[in-house]
Amino acid sequence: MDGGVFKQPVFVGENGYIQKIDCLMDAIEFLEEWPVERRGLLHAAACEACYSAYDGRKPVEAAHKAFTTWARKVGVIEDVPTAPSWMTGPKISNANLL
Repeated sequence: MDGGVFKQPVFVGENGYIQKIDCLMDAIEFLEEWPVERRGLLHAAACEACYSAYDGRKPVEAAHKAFTTWARKVGVIEDVPTAPSWMTGPKISNANLL
């Protein structure tokens, strides 16, 4: 197992609240909290993929793909724009000039 961390996070949202899913445990918790009456075969497949990856029986990327597919299907996937590199690059400080 690659530590269970996704190469790229998945953003999911419902009722105006957006959550970042960036590892297997986050995905498993989100799937487990999903209302029972709204679950289906795709939910079961996403759960199986995430648990299998957590146990080391499947690659983490397979779980990421299954979770993302499920999230798109149920309509909770959120497209969150990433910040440009110039906004997240190394910080330059003038503190030593004071």
